[in-house]
Amino acid sequence: MKHLLIDTSTPSMILMLQDDKKTLDISVRVGKSDHQAYIIPLIDELLKRNKLTKDDLSSVVVGVGPGSYTGLRVGVMTAKMMGYRTNIVIRKVSSLLFLTSGYKNKVYAWHDARNNQGFSALYQKGERLSEEALRHMDELSEEEKALLVNLKEDTIKVDGSVILAYSEMVVNIFELIPNYLRKTEAESKLDQTSSN
Repeated sequence: MKHLLIDTSTPSMILMLQDDKKTLDISVRVGKSDHQAYIIPLIDELLKRNKLTKDDLSSVVVGVGPGSYTGLRVGVMTAKMMGYRTNIVIRKVSSLLFLTSGYKNKVYAWHDARNNQGFSALYQKGERLSEEALRHMDELSEEEKALLVNLKEDTIKVDGSVILAYSEMVVNIFELIPNYLRKTEAESKLDQTSSN
């Protein structure tokens, strides 16, 4: 069985082809809020390179966040459209888990959310040991700081078998939404306007 794994929650767009046991191929592209322009051509290229079509896929596993608002929408919408058009099984997984799945030891995943804040949680080989939360750097314990992995191009480590093992099946693809963990800037401004 072949699976397409997608994460677009950071500037590093990661596309992986995975069978049940090993990673067959991986494509990583670092962009600047432009994942939407490249995701479909890169998926097609990845499949062609491995002599596969979308019909050969058993599932698509998508990282649903937390992370970049625009980036998350690109990955989630791509997975939803693939599920809708081809009846491929769609699975979801935390982007923090996805991006730290290749670490063997305990790590405190940290996705920079600006202003000294980060989307974060403690993980060990795919198992979440604390709730995902938006936290300020000053709130972290010394242990959390010592284990901190700031998710960037050179610190992301992925293991497709771990991602697959911890992913959850999406029963209704129309109900699949990104996990933003906070309101968007536009929503916050609307709330402020509404309360005045």
